[in-house]
Amino acid sequence: MGGESNRSFADKCAISEGTLRRYLIGETFPSLDTLEVIAQAAGVNLAWLAAGVGPREIGAVDSDAQLAVDQTAEWNKSGDFVRVPRYEIAASAGAGAVVQSEQIVDYLAFKSDWLKLSLGLSPANAAVISVMGDSMEPYLFDGDLILVDTGISRISNDSVYVLQYDESLLVKRIQRKGDGTVIVKSDNPLYEPEIFRGDAADRLRVVGRLVRRLVR
Repeated sequence: MGGESNRSFADKCAISEGTLRRYLIGETFPSLDTLEVIAQAAGVNLAWLAAGVGPREIGAVDSDAQLAVDQTAEWNKSGDFVRVPRYEIAASAGAGAVVQSEQIVDYLAFKSDWLKLSLGLSPANAAVISVMGDSMEPYLFDGDLILVDTGISRISNDSVYVLQYDESLLVKRIQRKGDGTVIVKSDNPLYEPEIFRGDAADRLRVVGRLVRRLVR
């Protein structure tokens, strides 16, 4: 980046300055596609940027390519980072998104210690999905990525959960009452709470609890 400001470099990469800042401090890490854009904007090799292997400058000759491959493999086995899957599904912050595919479309890298120690999240239960709609604004916005703990299936009042109701996927706050009634609430005051009782409450399945909003 040289003397370039964070803002101008972020603009060049088509990401927000806040996202770039989080990348720089290691709070979250870019997908491979985003990392490739950053490498091109910075004029450096992708392998060097991702793992510190191979030549830094684009077009430089690397006489020891196998060593670079070996070092990359060792980096992947080090345990410092874990790859969290991002799924091709969107949890609707609105009326409900139909679940059409659960294909993994990408992986995002996170520091293992940050997931386990800071968030209390087992890497094995971590998943990233996108948000669709405006009912959770200003907490969540359309297109945001969220980090979800899929190992949690029990409801704590007023936490934000990803829910499946029949074929719809929702991201909402939940309140469970003593009589088994479940109240599903939005942060946007334009949306009224939904009340689930009896069989309807039983069909409401917790996919996971939101543990972190990720900047787009």
